[in-house]
Amino acid sequence: NRVWLHYFGIGLVPSPDDFGVMGSPPSHPELLDWLACELIEHDWSLKHLHRLILDSAVYRQASFLGPDADAAT
Repeated sequence: NRVWLHYFGIGLVPSPDDFGVMGSPPSHPELLDWLACELIEHDWSLKHLHRLILDSAVYRQASFLGPDADAAT
């Protein structure tokens, strides 16, 4: 969730710390579970998780500036 928050500005869970019963539910629980499994399957490599997100179509779409984007921002 923290890595996702870092790149997209909003986490899959509203609070990066509160995943328990008292916390808010994730917006995309299947994605959060999949990312957690990827992290575990690759020996807790944050580098792998960063690459996975940065190579994703979702990240490319989120970072695309359309033709109406102001060049000064």
